[in-house]
Amino acid sequence: MLASTRKTVTHRLQLVRTRRNEISPYIELLEATAEWLTERGIRQYSPGAFRATRSYFAASIEGGEVYWACLDAVRVGTVRLLSEDSIVWPDVPRDEAIYINNLVVQRGWGHRGVGLRILNLAEREAWAMGRAFVRLDCVAENRFLRKYYAEAGFLVRGEIDARYPEPFGTIRLQRFEKRIAPVLRSQCAESTTQDTQRQPLAANRQG
Repeated sequence: MLASTRKTVTHRLQLVRTRRNEISPYIELLEATAEWLTERGIRQYSPGAFRATRSYFAASIEGGEVYWACLDAVRVGTVRLLSEDSIVWPDVPRDEAIYINNLVVQRGWGHRGVGLRILNLAEREAWAMGRAFVRLDCVAENRFLRKYYAEAGFLVRGEIDARYPEPFGTIRLQRFEKRIAPVLRSQCAESTTQDTQRQPLAANRQG
């Protein structure tokens, strides 16, 4: 979960923790994204996999990992923030990064910089937790996301065959990492030091 229970704001964009009774719209957003990508020949998510693992994502919501990205009262996307990801990153020290998963932007809000702003919020939370890195991944053959993350300042950190429970199975993933910039630390210092009641990030991962 995020470093605190407060809303994180960049201009009007906020990350708001998803509630347990919002599991249905959350799953449907993931499924709609999977179908949209598959129809365009982009391999990232498998249609039907999220409905098949609804209980897993319900537990993820319960654990405080899942967030809506909101502009005012409008949901424009979602993201999961984890404290560790041993399936994709088994070779790195613990407690030095946060891990971004299932970052999705609503179709009507594409190409407006929403995804980059969500990434920026994740970087701020990483700094607030004293983490040095933000890490994420994508399907290795997904050229669009590889280019997108590289342009967002993430460095390639190798590929891995990630082995998930069914229906996901083994997926070849490209890993990316970004070190938190000193300028970001100075920008965040005042706001983060005002909040002393911090909670640990959640730590389970699938897909």
